[in-house]
Amino acid sequence: MKRITLNGLLPAALTAAVLGTAAAGAGAAEFSLFLQCQGKVTAAGGASTGSQLHLALRDNNQTALIQKADALPVGERLKYDVSPMAYSMTYKVPHAHTVALYDWWRGALFVWQPNLKRVTTVRLSIDRQSGGLTGEMLNPDHQQLATLQMQCQPVDEENLPPAKF
Repeated sequence: MKRITLNGLLPAALTAAVLGTAAAGAGAAEFSLFLQCQGKVTAAGGASTGSQLHLALRDNNQTALIQKADALPVGERLKYDVSPMAYSMTYKVPHAHTVALYDWWRGALFVWQPNLKRVTTVRLSIDRQSGGLTGEMLNPDHQQLATLQMQCQPVDEENLPPAKF
């Protein structure tokens, strides 16, 4: 009869258990700030339309995830810079046709203003004191095609709608 020892298995099992519980908690704490912004996009010609932007900001690597929007492609991540006064971020529209970009280009914003398909850069700034978001959409020559004016409200993670999946 062969004797089985747990010398090698016990440390591995404990390590797996500790890592498993740490990974489970990491998903909930991944984002530290959730913002829901409402406002308008104004084209260079003066016409405007209502718009929304929901962001989830992550402190440890300073990325912002676009959770819901009609002015930016949902699912894209933006790098942001933090100052005592503002969160500043720039989105460079990728050349590759991602699914997010394809869905964004088919959205109401581009039906409303087709010349916005020339957008290559979107710059955003969110005032940390007032919650005001200002932004601009630029073409390859850095000419302004549209501006964004929104008011952002922080939302607690507990107040977000529960995930269905």
